[in-house]
Amino acid sequence: MKKEMRLPEPLYRAVKPLFASHERWHAARLPGSSSLRGPGTDFPGLRALDEPGSGEQFLAYHRQMLRRFLEVAAGETRSGFALDRWEHFPAWLADIFAWSHPGFLPGALLRASEIVRSGSVDDLGNFLESTLVSGDPYRGLHNIAHAKIALYEEHRFGAAHPALRDARMDSPASSPHNEHFWSLHAWIDALYSERLARTGETTEDDPARSEVMSRRPARGPAAEG
Repeated sequence: MKKEMRLPEPLYRAVKPLFASHERWHAARLPGSSSLRGPGTDFPGLRALDEPGSGEQFLAYHRQMLRRFLEVAAGETRSGFALDRWEHFPAWLADIFAWSHPGFLPGALLRASEIVRSGSVDDLGNFLESTLVSGDPYRGLHNIAHAKIALYEEHRFGAAHPALRDARMDSPASSPHNEHFWSLHAWIDALYSERLARTGETTEDDPARSEVMSRRPARGPAAEG
């Protein structure tokens, strides 16, 4: 694993103000935060984590983020950034799942595939994020992956490493500044696209159509779980 973690400086500076609302969006979805969502707020149509539809909103919101990020990355040529779009979880992340959460990743990946085949878009988002609508024992792959990546990076490089400054994956305020945030969400978005395709649906802002998505650096061995 490389020591980049935080986005290259020119891209980091461009991205930071664009996604400053990411933390507030997640906070507004908490059931007890009704004053932060609804009419008259920044998030008028937002649903709480315990409401149907919150899973679909999770997928759609992060798709919009990913699309905007790719547009900015394509224009910020000084950074030399190319998105590492995970087709499978990388070996280093699969290893830390196996060490700290034995058996979870294979079960979660299998269940995600089942939902892509036969569940709804809302089912998929609820399962991956672990909203309060889902009671699946393997729910929460997105949330747990954020925590595992943060654990790995801190353990291997140290919490004070410059590449983690304002880029920790365990905080919604700083995680969009970490390259692995975008790799993880590109992987999630591919599941979203597959679920839509199975029912003949599509969206115009599908990041899979972006030229930047096809530019991937060489990677080491990957694990399917």
